[in-house]
Amino acid sequence: MKQIYRACKKCKLITTEKNCPIHGEEKTSAEWFGFIIITEPRLSAIANRAEILEPGSYAIKVRQ
Repeated sequence: MKQIYRACKKCKLITTEKNCPIHGEEKTSAEWFGFIIITEPRLSAIANRAEILEPGSYAIKVRQ
């Protein structure tokens, strides 16, 4: 079965789960656009601007 990638509506983390693994009860959305991969958030200007603290893949825009 094909996996559907979803993004958290709050932190924009991309996952295959229906709830965000970081925020627990926060629902995820299958409607998201573009993504960035952050490997070292402390050293990244993009992660700093987006307030990303954990490494991972993040959506640029998530539809509510």
